[in-house]
Amino acid sequence: PSTVLFILGLVDLLRGVLHTFFVNWAVRTFAKLDLSVARQDQLTLLGAFGISNLLTGVIFILISIEAAPLSEYVLLKIPCAYVVGAIGMRTSGVKAQSAFYGRYFMMGYLGVCLVTFVLSRLRP
Repeated sequence: PSTVLFILGLVDLLRGVLHTFFVNWAVRTFAKLDLSVARQDQLTLLGAFGISNLLTGVIFILISIEAAPLSEYVLLKIPCAYVVGAIGMRTSGVKAQSAFYGRYFMMGYLGVCLVTFVLSRLRP
């Protein structure tokens, strides 16, 4: 679990860089947002998300190195946080309208978290 969390930390650092420093490329390539309305606001929100990715990336790496036994629990908390967030957005009436190709990557990311957690619990 600590190795997987370390790798996910690196992935989050990459996501953070893409969302902040390469936000225009990321929005064209993955998000496919309609920037004809509130362009700067949408890019600002993506950038803010990138900042949180930079933070989680560093935190995941630190936990995987300095507190490895906690890694499996962090891997479980990641998809739990996304489920709570999805419920909150749905409750607020938020519905995606763009292609948002990043969702497929995120489903894999969350799947890796869950599979690693389950396998870590099954090992002797």
